[in-house]
Amino acid sequence: MFARLANGNAGPVRVIEGQGSKLSRTMHGIAYDSVHDEIIVPVHLAGAVLVFRAGATGEEAPIRIIQGPHTHILRPETVNLDLKNNEIVVGEDGGKDVMFFPRDAHGDVAPLRTIRGEKTGLDEVRGVAVDPVRNLVVVSSRGEGKRTTGVFIFNRTDNGDVAPRAIIAGPKSGINRVRQVEVEPEQGKIFVAVKNNAESYRFADASPSPWNPEKPGFIGVWDIHDNGDVPPRGLIKGPASEMVWPAGVALNPGDREVYTIDSVSNGMYSYYMPEFFPTKKPPREQ
Repeated sequence: MFARLANGNAGPVRVIEGQGSKLSRTMHGIAYDSVHDEIIVPVHLAGAVLVFRAGATGEEAPIRIIQGPHTHILRPETVNLDLKNNEIVVGEDGGKDVMFFPRDAHGDVAPLRTIRGEKTGLDEVRGVAVDPVRNLVVVSSRGEGKRTTGVFIFNRTDNGDVAPRAIIAGPKSGINRVRQVEVEPEQGKIFVAVKNNAESYRFADASPSPWNPEKPGFIGVWDIHDNGDVPPRGLIKGPASEMVWPAGVALNPGDREVYTIDSVSNGMYSYYMPEFFPTKKPPREQ
């Protein structure tokens, strides 16, 4: 964890690490519960979702773990929270699905609902986010072969093999490779980390292999009601942004900031974007 205003080669405020934490190198997502002051982390190869105190440090053990055969979790790629409905949302690349658990689930707990199957169009799920105002769930999925890579929008209460109500994908969208998503529900906006570089590791190529600087990624903004091959309504992109492969996105509407991490620089970037948050909100009390 870093201070919000940290800059440059700043050290972390706290680090959760070590065998006691049950973390591993295969963590591809993270979520923060600002109401209950908790951190939720998926551990990909362990098939588990870990919940920590937000104040945890060192080899502190998680306070809850979702893991076991009844969970049907195979390889959790990403997590998010629906605090209005008190649920944890888990997206998987291995299971090609989205699962919903009680926020306080612990142990070998069956999901409340699962979106999975051919009609869903989902393949490798990379990001999930909930719009509690419109009762929707937004999913980013990377499609192999002829399957679609894009942003899929479902009803939040969907269950089973159901078709999405909308898909944002196609040449005009600019989405070739996709990672995390986030929703700003008051405005009805979807923020997407679009990395666009191929996931191939050509070790013999010149730096910055495996990432092609001629195909930079971006943070794109769409409306929650968009559907089809729709260009983004807003962008963070270009040399000044220093982004090549943005792998995540997070929002701080109170301070009008957008955050991303980049897999080329191994850094985190903060952008002050008042045009994305026209109404400044007071920071949430912790």
